[in-house]
Amino acid sequence: MRRVLLLLSILLLLMASCELYYEEPVQRGTVRIVSIGITYENEPEEVAYPEDEEKDQLGDLPGTVFDARELSDALKQQAMRAGWNSADIEVTLLLQEREDYSEATVNDTGYASRANLKSTLEIIQGTTTEDDLTIITYSGHGIEETGELLMAHTLTEGAIDLSLPPSDPESIIVTPEWLYDLIRPIKGKKLLILDSCYSGVFVPESPSSLSWVYDKGIDDWYGKYFSDEEYEIPSFVVLTASADSDSYERKFDDHSHGVFTSALLEALGWNHTTLRIADGAPPSARNGLLSVDSLYKYIKKHQVYPVRWSIFTMDKPIQHPMISGGAMDMLLFSY
Repeated sequence: MRRVLLLLSILLLLMASCELYYEEPVQRGTVRIVSIGITYENEPEEVAYPEDEEKDQLGDLPGTVFDARELSDALKQQAMRAGWNSADIEVTLLLQEREDYSEATVNDTGYASRANLKSTLEIIQGTTTEDDLTIITYSGHGIEETGELLMAHTLTEGAIDLSLPPSDPESIIVTPEWLYDLIRPIKGKKLLILDSCYSGVFVPESPSSLSWVYDKGIDDWYGKYFSDEEYEIPSFVVLTASADSDSYERKFDDHSHGVFTSALLEALGWNHTTLRIADGAPPSARNGLLSVDSLYKYIKKHQVYPVRWSIFTMDKPIQHPMISGGAMDMLLFSY
């Protein structure tokens, strides 16, 4: 009888757990961080919207470059805190800032163009092993309703034409399919973090999750999670700032950040004054483990804008982060 009670207690404990963890990370291999930040301050002329003359410009996003720089630093410092040597951490920054659109600027390898993103990820494809962790962050515009990302233009004159299809080499649009074709061949664990409007569109279907922001209904979601299919451990997880709505920026004393990125930096223990992480495990870690799910839960609880509407939050915008991966979590660092 005691044995039966013990087994029942263990079963109840397991059922009470809210997620299934990925295998514990081994502090070996290489951590690669690719951070993209685009302010859209260098338009040579007004943006061309042939079908909508009221949308004549890309709005400036002053916090995006700060997002990219500080997130890459915070993630690198957390990797070192978790046991990686600095020589085994590679950081690539793809940035567009200030108003310059000279040929030297737009052709620089560190410029946030679609071509540079493609070449960066192709290089990573050829060098990764199954022990590696690749984290890609993007802070910039997402197209309203459709969610595609907008990279920096490479024009030295003329107007930016957003009507060009993604298949056009001159297009600055990044679709989920285009980006995933570059990320999925990368060996090891991959985490994509997007701070942009309507970025929930990038949350993919997987053997352990089902994206239903636009095309799927609650019945599909319910059927997925209560089917007889086995969950698969994810090697690619997407964490986004918003589901099917705008994302926003917030102002600090001397710089701005995305609301989502601000909460993510806080989750990583980042100090905006010292530009260092705090001592010990980050605030979002649980039992000395930092996972994508623990970051997500911290962001939802601590971001300055509410994740859902209520009568107490009618004066604030709503911004609901999303995550893929389903019941299977991905561990990043242990301390």
